[in-house]
Amino acid sequence: HVLHRWAKPAPEKMNVESFQKQFGLLEESDGIDNNGNDSDDGSIKEITNGEHTLSPAATPPQAFLPCLSWGWALVSGGGNAVMPTLARAWGCSLQLLRANFPPNESGDDDESLLLPAFGVHDEFEAPAPVVALEWLGNRSLVYLTVTNEFTVIDTVMMTLLERLDFSCERLVYAEFSLSRSVATNILSRGCKDEEGDSKPLRKVPHVSTTFLNSIRTSDNRLLVLCQEELRSVSILGTRQRIRTLEEDGEWLEALALALDHYESTIKSLEDRKRDPDGRKKISNHPEFTSTSRLSDDEEWIADLLLRYLNLAVENAPEPSTEQPGTRSAVSRLSSTRIDLAQSHFQMLAGVCIEFCVVTRRLDLLFGPIFRRFQSVHYTNVFLDVLEPYVLNDKLHYIAPDAMAQFVEHCKASNDVATVERCLLHMDVTIMDFDSILSLLRKNDMYSALLHVFAHGLNDFITPLEILMEAIFDAADTFDLNTPRRLDGVHQNKFEQYGYKAILYLQHCFKGQTFPQGRDLKPEERVETLRPQILTFLQQEQYSPSISVTKSDVVMRKSHSTGLRACAYPYMHVLMLVDSKALLTTLTLALDAPGAKFVESESKAEPVAAWDVEVGDENGETVLQQMRRNGMSSNTPGEEEIDILCPDRQHLVNILSSVVYVFESEGANAKMGNALQSQVAKDAFLDFMAKYLLRGVVRAPKSLTLSIISRMSSRSISPKDCPARLFAQDEVIQLLKALPRDSYDRHEVLATVKQSRMLRAALLLHKEGVTVCLDGRENVCALSEHFVSAIDCYLVDEDLKFRKEVFDYAKKECVVASVATSMMCVGDNKEATNAHELLRKALHTKLSDLVSLDAVLTAQLVAEIFIDDLDEVMNSLKSVEGGEIQFKFLHSIISEDLSRADPVAGQVLNANLSIDHHQTYLSLMAQFHPDMVYQHLSTHNNYRTEECLKLCQEYEIADASAYLLERMGNISSALQLMLQTLEGRMMTLKRIIRGIGPSGYSFNRNALRRTGGLGRRKQDHNLAENEKKEKEIQSVKRILIVSLDLCERNSGPSSARTEHGSQLWFNVLDRLINAKGFLRLAKELPEHAAIMSAVLSELLQMTMQRMVSNIPLPDLVRKITTDHSGNRLGEFREMIMSMLKTYSCEVDVFTRAADVMHHDVRCMSLEKKRLKLRGSRVQSVSGVQLGKRVFPSKIKAIDDITSSIILAVDSEGDATTREDILDDVTRSDVKNKDIVAVALSKLRRKRERISGQKKHRVWGRAQTTVNMMTTSDVNFCKGKSSEAAFMGPRHIGALSGAEHYGRLG
Repeated sequence: HVLHRWAKPAPEKMNVESFQKQFGLLEESDGIDNNGNDSDDGSIKEITNGEHTLSPAATPPQAFLPCLSWGWALVSGGGNAVMPTLARAWGCSLQLLRANFPPNESGDDDESLLLPAFGVHDEFEAPAPVVALEWLGNRSLVYLTVTNEFTVIDTVMMTLLERLDFSCERLVYAEFSLSRSVATNILSRGCKDEEGDSKPLRKVPHVSTTFLNSIRTSDNRLLVLCQEELRSVSILGTRQRIRTLEEDGEWLEALALALDHYESTIKSLEDRKRDPDGRKKISNHPEFTSTSRLSDDEEWIADLLLRYLNLAVENAPEPSTEQPGTRSAVSRLSSTRIDLAQSHFQMLAGVCIEFCVVTRRLDLLFGPIFRRFQSVHYTNVFLDVLEPYVLNDKLHYIAPDAMAQFVEHCKASNDVATVERCLLHMDVTIMDFDSILSLLRKNDMYSALLHVFAHGLNDFITPLEILMEAIFDAADTFDLNTPRRLDGVHQNKFEQYGYKAILYLQHCFKGQTFPQGRDLKPEERVETLRPQILTFLQQEQYSPSISVTKSDVVMRKSHSTGLRACAYPYMHVLMLVDSKALLTTLTLALDAPGAKFVESESKAEPVAAWDVEVGDENGETVLQQMRRNGMSSNTPGEEEIDILCPDRQHLVNILSSVVYVFESEGANAKMGNALQSQVAKDAFLDFMAKYLLRGVVRAPKSLTLSIISRMSSRSISPKDCPARLFAQDEVIQLLKALPRDSYDRHEVLATVKQSRMLRAALLLHKEGVTVCLDGRENVCALSEHFVSAIDCYLVDEDLKFRKEVFDYAKKECVVASVATSMMCVGDNKEATNAHELLRKALHTKLSDLVSLDAVLTAQLVAEIFIDDLDEVMNSLKSVEGGEIQFKFLHSIISEDLSRADPVAGQVLNANLSIDHHQTYLSLMAQFHPDMVYQHLSTHNNYRTEECLKLCQEYEIADASAYLLERMGNISSALQLMLQTLEGRMMTLKRIIRGIGPSGYSFNRNALRRTGGLGRRKQDHNLAENEKKEKEIQSVKRILIVSLDLCERNSGPSSARTEHGSQLWFNVLDRLINAKGFLRLAKELPEHAAIMSAVLSELLQMTMQRMVSNIPLPDLVRKITTDHSGNRLGEFREMIMSMLKTYSCEVDVFTRAADVMHHDVRCMSLEKKRLKLRGSRVQSVSGVQLGKRVFPSKIKAIDDITSSIILAVDSEGDATTREDILDDVTRSDVKNKDIVAVALSKLRRKRERISGQKKHRVWGRAQTTVNMMTTSDVNFCKGKSSEAAFMGPRHIGALSGAEHYGRLG
């Protein structure tokens, strides 16, 4: 019961054949040689596979046996106590089972035996099956595999210690025949008899081989029993092995073995868990390491490294005595010695640094080792090799002496930036701050200085102040008028340090470390850092801290000069570096999420003037006053004050004072050149515009005007430029956000008008109208602002926006109309209504509004100027020769206004007189003569005689003919139209004659050959073609008017009998004779073809209209009689068109009749379906249908006659309706005579219909239009129908389902 059963390993780990193939086990066994012959002496043949010789057993194993070994051993995680441990192996699987003694839970003091419990502590896999297993010492396990390899495992670290090859030894083994063996057939490969046939198979026992008793351990020695001798193998300790390698001169192997021993033994797993990064705490500072805290192994490893170092230095190649670069008779060997010495010490430095970094002996590295390199004058080589370890984060500390040497070495090679890069990878918390800071300041390494202060001391202000001192010194030294390079390369230290300071501020405001850009921890530090930096930058006077000043600075502190003497020196000097970059950096602080600012008490009040010196008389800011005066009961606590940033209004005041100092003193060399001053001013104005728009700061009127001027200057670009529209939107948003008293509207209006920002000007003009209506300004400006606002609408590029002027005009006039107060105009103090002023101003812009949209203008007139319509007409009369007046009248008379606004259209039409209509006709005849005929034919409000004179004056033939027709002179009207038709046809012929040959087809090759001349000719022909098409449409329109006249004056009416068909025939004769008077035979073939096609189309149009008004025989008689002398071919198309038109009309009528009959049939079927609609009946008065019925129930069913009405419920049960039955019975008695008469008439009618003869159309019977059902048809045939017993029938209403007759 001590051990639990071990499940057999996985089949793939126990497959003997797979291992035989993998390791090449004996293929011939059981006395069978390679030739297939029996080996009687049972000799063992060794098979070699690569480097391993397999176990020479008489019979290869057919299965693997488990192996066991007990021992008192150390295991991982068990500390220094040895525990009874069982090691067992089966196949390739190995396990370590640890014995655990359970506590005595009974509490008895008797020494009863407690059996241990075993559990699997660790397990691993071997590359080959294990055949023997043995403990060697208390932490080493040895096992033998089938490949004759002894493997030594460290059970504490679970690492491979040694692997020994015993393939050359013949080990003693034991062979067992396993129980339950089965006969195994083994094929004798290649074994054949004399006849060439295979020999029969032979059965062999199932055996296995073990070497468990062939190895034993004693006194940390491994005893291996071989067939010829007993071998003893001893395992040497680490020190003995290293000492042996040292005596043999293999120093690198000895050092590598020492490192492996350190990592596997001294640096335990617990150490890694406690310090995963390999860094030490401040208590383990490299400078504080003492030999009393080191173990024996650590001291011994350190001594090994020092012995190697001394030996390598003493035996190093001798350097050359010649100085580099000197020319002398130096042999080539001397040059080689120099390279060998350099390479030797580089290799030596690498070994020492790697060894000390791994063993964490930095005291040894920067102590004896560093001094040793110094003694041989190879310190530079040591420092060069040291640099990659720092940059790769393998070394986080450099001693102060070594750091000083490293700085000097980098300065000598002009590569001080390397020192800063290294410091950024070092742990500054364990460095000597006094020495490193003085070193950094001395060598102007400010990036590293900022990093050391921030990470080592959590101080962000002091390094910034030190950097600002360097910027001040550089500003006093270098010329600030030097223009900046376009590629951004720094030209002097002033630019270099200045941009470094701005970059540092950006990182701080973003909550990032400098310069790595990682997130600053903890997050609460960011909230306190932001106000500290802003407070530092807003210092009004130069007052450096004692901890950062130098001796010369202290001497001149009382009389500061240069930029130090300026107001707000820190903000001043950074603005000189790059104003745009600085303002962008400040934006990060002002826009930071969650940032809180001190609210200025005077923020809500308008700023009357712009004070350059901001603050109180003592120069204290609002935050400083709060801290000096203490916190009141309603002020935030001290913790909240620490995270409150200075007032934003105070900040912009400081920036304004600095920027305008630039502008006023731009000629001074220390103040920057004029270009830099302008750049700073533009950047500040953009900065101010952003926060003015948000409403967090205020500005005086002069500054606001400058801001708007700056924003307007961006709009000077093409009209379609998106930047211009964007700038205009920004100005509009700013004007909407600013209070009205924060800027001078007149100055701003002049500025935006100069920049062509019309929508911004519109906003200001609207504001001016509002101010005048409120009485805050002189009313004289009301009309000016109103008219200017309308102009801004009208000149806008967006049509939709332009049309908004109508809504604006109506709104302002309505607002002015309800104003009851009277305002004074001029010096006369004359009371004038604001509504009248706006109406007069709007009256002057009506012509422009009509040009924009005549319909909306008419709607506006209907609402505002309905009483002054004559004045409106007179004002539009002289504009553009009357065309504007025509557009206005056309929008009213053409019903366009009525469709948009029925009320306004009705009002204006009611106010139009006959004179207005006559004026409209005269303007139409002048500008659009083609519209006169349509208007005359659809309207009656005009004077016929005046219109006829007008049309004759402007030679409008169709309109003149229509008027003559209305006056009764039909013949003259038709004659005029026909003459006009002939004239238009002659004009068309001349136009066609003017088209060149290339006008009919576009020849690209010809155009390419003729070049520009051909292109101009082609353009001319295209224009002539367009003119031709336009003239053809005009000819068709004249013909249509003529045909309309004929159609109106032909028909059965007695008044039109005089003309009859003669009008149509006159038109037809003119078209038939057209070829004669056009003389097409003398024209070019292509011209004649065009005219012939036009004439054919005109004839077809005429024939289509004549067919509906003239009988076909009369039309054919006219053609055959009057034109009998002509050739039939000339009338072929006309006759074919006429016959085709007639045939189409017949087809239309026939199909219409078919559709009617089909619809009647469908309606009849639908009526029958509705009349026969019923419900499913399953029972009658509770009697189930289809089942056996009792006699008593049969009588009840028999009593139901065909005249009884049944009501069917949802379950299918039919019951009698006595109430309905009584009503029907009474109705039948009352109307008995009426029904009899009706039935008699119905019988006679059906008999008459049934006796009629049936006709067939298109192969089927001709049906009559009726609504008869099937029962009605049967009745008319004389058959009996139940319809006679239905009683009164309600026509037009469909009742519920009705059941007649017997059920069941």
